[in-house]
Amino acid sequence: MRALATRLYVWFQNETVEDIPEDLVDDIPEDVLQQLKDGVIDKIPDDVLDDLKTRFGESVTDRLPPDLVQFATDNPTLAAIFAVIGVLAILGFIWGVVKSAVKVAVFFGILAAIAWFLFAQQ
Repeated sequence: MRALATRLYVWFQNETVEDIPEDLVDDIPEDVLQQLKDGVIDKIPDDVLDDLKTRFGESVTDRLPPDLVQFATDNPTLAAIFAVIGVLAILGFIWGVVKSAVKVAVFFGILAAIAWFLFAQQ
């Protein structure tokens, strides 16, 4: 049963590989195309996609079939992890600023107390 599912997946995957424009097919390495056709990989690797973007510009992802390009929204768990990391980074930054402000306030408070004591001695 699994073999049948794999063959169906590869068959459907081949349709998306055939949808790649001819001018882009010439610039995609043969081994990547073969792996896409065989079902070994289901997305175009990032390094190949970056190379295509360098040659044809950022709009190359609009010309490729959406099934072959991995977008940030493809993995909501990873997006949620990045969002949590971003929030923690902002909170850490705010904590650091507040902590530094308290240190400065305490330092200048002690300096002011010493200055007031010395001034009162005269």
